[in-house]
Amino acid sequence: MMSHMLLRWTARIPAVAIALLGLVAMVGPAGAQAYPARTITILVGYSAGGQADALARIIGKQLGETFKISVVIENKTGANGMIAAQAAARAEPDGYTVLMVTDAMLTIDPHLASSNHFDLSKAMEPVVSVAWSPLLLAAAKDVPANSVTELVALGKQKSQQLSFGSSGASTPHRLAGEMLQKSGGFTMTHIPYKGTAASVNDLLAGQIPLIFGAPTAVEPLATAGQIKLLGVTSEQRYPLLPGVPAISETYPGFRIISYIGLMLPKQTPAPVIAALNKEINTILATETMRTWLDKQGMIAMGGSQDDFKRQIDIDYKERGELVRTLGITGE
Repeated sequence: MMSHMLLRWTARIPAVAIALLGLVAMVGPAGAQAYPARTITILVGYSAGGQADALARIIGKQLGETFKISVVIENKTGANGMIAAQAAARAEPDGYTVLMVTDAMLTIDPHLASSNHFDLSKAMEPVVSVAWSPLLLAAAKDVPANSVTELVALGKQKSQQLSFGSSGASTPHRLAGEMLQKSGGFTMTHIPYKGTAASVNDLLAGQIPLIFGAPTAVEPLATAGQIKLLGVTSEQRYPLLPGVPAISETYPGFRIISYIGLMLPKQTPAPVIAALNKEINTILATETMRTWLDKQGMIAMGGSQDDFKRQIDIDYKERGELVRTLGITGE
């Protein structure tokens, strides 16, 4: 009797298993929460009020309105943004902790001794590049050069010792100046400042002849006739200042831009990355966002996750070689 009951139960196991699988199939999608289902935190490694912070806040506002959730901006300052980066890398890979990242954090800082060997591109997944801006080569009014060609010729004169200011020893601004010297075959003395504002003040005061600065910092002064713009560091002319020649028109291949993007911790599910990438691209395509970026001197980027990764890989290699050649160790 017992053996017959056991046989009947054994025969029913496949049917029971199929029924359970069907139940799981029904409960799974219904029980799973679509991303995002709760508050997203965007970590910013710079102080409130700066360009990265402002961009994070408008992106966060747009994401919150679209996803019908709260988006919190958290400023974790220090170590050139690396405090925020390390906090983001340690977060759960669920899409709810996002890092606002700059090109310097990704492609310059990992090569510096001061980075303690923390390589952001290996610790995080790129999501999307958000916006970019070039640097402008600005000269004091009394510098006897009105183009990059004339400036290089001036720099080659033995009686001239040119110098240029940047916003720091390990910034894209400094690398732009070093690249120009290498391209033109002349030398300049680099003078690092703590931020662009201080270098602009000395340029206006005639303390230094040249700086590489952000468009928002130097363009208004050029428009007012207080300084002059000799070139732009993007490979093509800057759409917001089409009258300023690209340095690459004199030295083909010259390119250094600043950009800001979003990253998520490693192991974040691909569908989550794809969802965030898609929504950011949608936001960047709006007239509201493009108008806001124009006022900040920035151009919308967007594109795929792979597009962002390729940009990082190219700049990581090129800038790493320059950092090592110059012996830049950090600030």
